[in-house]
Amino acid sequence: MKRMYEFVCDCGQRTEALEVYETTTVLCRCGGFSSRVISAPSFNLEGWSGSFPSEHGRFERKHREKLNAERKANS
Repeated sequence: MKRMYEFVCDCGQRTEALEVYETTTVLCRCGGFSSRVISAPSFNLEGWSGSFPSEHGRFERKHREKLNAERKANS
């Protein structure tokens, strides 16, 4: 199974490549070899709920609609 890994060359150039787990070096654009490094993930989770950011918009919209319906019913 291939995964996305980040590699850094001796010249400092960073690249990403879709490689199998066993791959630790790849050929860099400069002609040298790049070593695999551990990097931070590139997605964000909401701290308060653990949901993905797209879910927050849906929650906010439903909450706003519920409040508007309650206000209309109480008026």
